[in-house]
This record gives sequence, structure tokens and C-alpha cells, in this order.
Amino acid sequence: MVLWKYLFELASKDLEALKKKRQALEDLLLSNKISQQTYEYLNKDLSEALMSTEKYLESLVSKMKSRMDDLEKQIGILEIFLANSEMMYAAGEIDYETYDRESRALAAGIESMRREIFEIKNILSPPAPEHIAAPSENMTSIVVETKSTEETLGQT
Repeated sequence: MVLWKYLFELASKDLEALKKKRQALEDLLLSNKISQQTYEYLNKDLSEALMSTEKYLESLVSKMKSRMDDLEKQIGILEIFLANSEMMYAAGEIDYETYDRESRALAAGIESMRREIFEIKNILSPPAPEHIAAPSENMTSIVVETKSTEETLGQT
């Protein structure tokens, strides 16, 4: 996840620097400190660099959104597995140890994926500095209720 953030921030900083250079170049032209020919020569290079950086940022954002979509699908699949495990345990098809091991593993996977989605969303649209929330505050946690075999069998 750190790589996504690093690449996004690096490209964003490059884009800002290029925009400042372009503005400085335009100011130099307007104040007659450089010729039109010099301006056009330097502006051509800046324009190419700006377009390249913008395309890279668009590609990076697209990949990040695609990753979020993939994670959402995977969460759905893991939630189905978790529900299936709970049904099998309630029906007495698996023992408590198997149920407990499966449900904990699935819940950990779901929580990890939700955290990654949260982090990607923060990279794409960072919140105002005074309102930054920890991932645990904004995510629904998965609570796995465990019952003893006697409790489950006693309910039938």
C-alpha cells in the first residue's frame, strides 16, 4: 500500500512543479524577459512533460480504482464463505474448532481488504487534515459469534 501512496504523491508533486514552471515561463514572456521563440521552445518541452505526467496519474488512478473493485468482489466472496461456514457449524456439519479457525481466517481477510480499500480511498481523496479518522472508526468490524456445541445442539 505504501507504494501506491508514494507513486501517487510523487506524480502529483511532479505535476505541481511542472505547472509552476509553466506559470513562471508565461510570466517571463509577459514581462519581456524572454523572446517568443524561447518561450515556444521551452513551452513545448513543458507541455510534453505535463501531458506525460497527467497520463501517468490517470493510469495510476485507474489501477487503484480497479484494485478497489477487485477487493470489493473478493470481500463478497469471503463473506459468502463465512456465512457458509456459520451455516455448516449451526447444522452440525463441522466441529467448533474447524468453524472457529475458518471464521477467524475469513474475518481477518475481510478486515484486511477493507483496510486496503480505506487506504486507497484516502489516497485518491484525502480528507481535511483536522478530520482524519483511523480506519477502525470508518469500517464495520466483523464480529464472529462462537457458541459451544452444546449451545448449538440445544437450540435445535
